[in-house]
Amino acid sequence: MTGRKIFKLFLLMVLGTVSSLSLILGMAGAAGKDYPNKVITLINPYAPGGGLDISFQAIVDILPEYLGQKMIVSHKPGAGGAIGTASAAKAKPDGYTLYMGGVSPVVLIPATRKVSYSYDDFVPMGTFDKLFFVVCVRPESPWKTLRDLINDAKQNPGKLKFSSYGVMSATHVCMEILNHEAGIKTVNIPYTNDSLALTAAIGGHVQISCNTIQAALPHLLSGTLRALAISDTGRYKHLPDVPTFKELGFNIETFSWHGLMAPKGTPKAIVDRIWSAQKKAFEDNKVQPRLEKIGLIPFLYPPEDMDKIIRADIVLYNQVVKDLGLEVK
Repeated sequence: MTGRKIFKLFLLMVLGTVSSLSLILGMAGAAGKDYPNKVITLINPYAPGGGLDISFQAIVDILPEYLGQKMIVSHKPGAGGAIGTASAAKAKPDGYTLYMGGVSPVVLIPATRKVSYSYDDFVPMGTFDKLFFVVCVRPESPWKTLRDLINDAKQNPGKLKFSSYGVMSATHVCMEILNHEAGIKTVNIPYTNDSLALTAAIGGHVQISCNTIQAALPHLLSGTLRALAISDTGRYKHLPDVPTFKELGFNIETFSWHGLMAPKGTPKAIVDRIWSAQKKAFEDNKVQPRLEKIGLIPFLYPPEDMDKIIRADIVLYNQVVKDLGLEVK
């Protein structure tokens, strides 16, 4: 083959590559420009009826106003949220299947057991809210304070049971940290969502529940449950008489965040479109009153900051899991 023919062949290859790249970029741009043009499904990795339904419902009620397209929730519960999270990770990255991620399924479960996904299978789209946890008991419980509970647990190692919304959920790990710091052993009884975990405590099937504040708050205000301590950094305005773990001498300040995520490979134009809708909804104060009414803390950060938050949590909780010996792989 002559030098001229080789050069022409090389030129054709370069032009073909450039043309293909332009086509791909053009398709990605078009996807962002036309998006969304059909219903968007938001995967909830927990069973219906849980407190987290309120967060999901806020999104599907409010964001369509800014996206011009309907959103629906699809429940895919099981394995503490791992089944729904795995399903979201494998979804087509076209922006029509989104996922509301949190610390438990995205960070804690992959840190403690083998699952078919990791955070790297997703792209963040922006945080939405955060919440703290509360340790609560039935109103007739003999424990008037957390210290009473701890003293009883020391006398009865392994006999006291607490409910959480799943194995290696954030509420489970919060109690395991208390077990470690207080030198006690209480046993986790996992449920498929936070409401069922609370029902177990109300019904006397377990003596304690460690749960999310937004799920527990109605029961705490009505008197069907009584709070002993919270994991917030300061006292909570709706429960001013309930101390923090820090006040009681325990180094426990644990939170969970929620944020929108999409499967890896979702075009940046679509990520930007979702983030823009979230930001505008917050700027219009459409989201904050709804979250605060149920005990959630508005927590708006863009995709790049959400990525930093998650990666920092992965480092933090991997160390916590190691220190507490919670690996179940």
